[in-house]
Amino acid sequence: MIAIIGQVDVHPEDAASVAELMGVLMNQSMLEPGCHHYAYARDLTTPNRFQLSELWENEEALAAHFETAHLAAYRAAVRKLRVLARRVQRFDVSGARDL
Repeated sequence: MIAIIGQVDVHPEDAASVAELMGVLMNQSMLEPGCHHYAYARDLTTPNRFQLSELWENEEALAAHFETAHLAAYRAAVRKLRVLARRVQRFDVSGARDL
């Protein structure tokens, strides 16, 4: 499994537009083979920050995601908005269990 965790900070005036784009990307990405989880959520402590979390079955599924039309459309649209900071990291997961 591959986990992707990130944060995206946006200009306050662009937050609603970014949230709409993220919602579309989330819904389309969850339909992809090998996608177990894909979510953006508003941060509760930092205004205009969105938290990203993804879980992919394997490298092939993640690589296919990077080639999708919906990800390309999201990237093109978000480039027109004011993203102030973006940090996204990949984690290779060896196992999982309920807590």
